[in-house]
Amino acid sequence: MMEFSDEKLKLLKSSIPKEIGNRVRHFRKEKGYTQTELAQIVGKDRQYLYKIEKGKVTPNVVTIAILAMALEIPLKDLFDFDEKSTTKGS
Repeated sequence: MMEFSDEKLKLLKSSIPKEIGNRVRHFRKEKGYTQTELAQIVGKDRQYLYKIEKGKVTPNVVTIAILAMALEIPLKDLFDFDEKSTTKGS
């Protein structure tokens, strides 16, 4: 059984939201949306979308799924980052 140290869990909790935020920003720009436009599409305010993109908040899975649908990408694409990017120091 795999165990995670407190340090490893802390690192994952800080790096995964940043990676998801980076992916949201990448796909948003690829679609040509502003933060305001995407926020309106998904029913959130621009400041919240900004915080998602900066990794300052951890959106729930429903919000992540709605973002994927709005961006017209498979949900898995928002999680398409390798383990190295979530285990290195920030």
